[in-house]
Amino acid sequence: RRTLRAEGVEGKLGELPIYSVGSGAKAILIIPDIFGWSTDKGRFFGIADTLAAQGFKVLLSDPFHGDSAVGKSDIMGWIGSYPYEKNIGTDIEACVKSLQDDGCTSVGVVGFCWGVWAFCKAASLGVPFKCGVGPHPSTRLEGVFAGADGEQAMIDKIEMPVLLMPAGNDPENLMEGGSVAEALAKKGGKSIKFPDMAHGWVCRGDMSDATVTRDVEAAMKHMVEFFKENL
Repeated sequence: RRTLRAEGVEGKLGELPIYSVGSGAKAILIIPDIFGWSTDKGRFFGIADTLAAQGFKVLLSDPFHGDSAVGKSDIMGWIGSYPYEKNIGTDIEACVKSLQDDGCTSVGVVGFCWGVWAFCKAASLGVPFKCGVGPHPSTRLEGVFAGADGEQAMIDKIEMPVLLMPAGNDPENLMEGGSVAEALAKKGGKSIKFPDMAHGWVCRGDMSDATVTRDVEAAMKHMVEFFKENL
């Protein structure tokens, strides 16, 4: 069901590869994980198409411009070579501006794993997202760039509602009652734990497994509802 022909259009925003689909005044930027388009392009296009079918204009970006963590021997070193200040931040800002220029008056964002860190960093620096959704967040990556206290300091600067959907093996601070989840709850956010899932399931889980399919569908339902409530 998630390998249907893509309904949108691939293109470029400057040098940034993008996929766009849907229309409307309310937009959603999708930021993939570090394995994104090289291995799961169809899966991400399916997520974009699903959101577009709910009445949103959707823009899916390729933050690594064709590169990915696939095959890298030192994945953390590779992640560290893409700091926010390199191209990540300017690409996110260009995506938001493009959506605004297209007439979108409200822009939300969904990230996956690394992508949750990217949009949280952007929001903490004032990029005007209205709300965000983060399946299996990797916000702890801010510690790689800003030291041990970096993650919480970044989260504390976010003013928009954020829905976190941690997997069972994600860090405790992302779960309801944890320091990250609690800080976001004060801004209108919430955390919904998926105890049976492993990190990465929404965009990389095995859809032939009925339990994974169940929780992917549940996560997409929560995502759509959150955007409809907050965008």
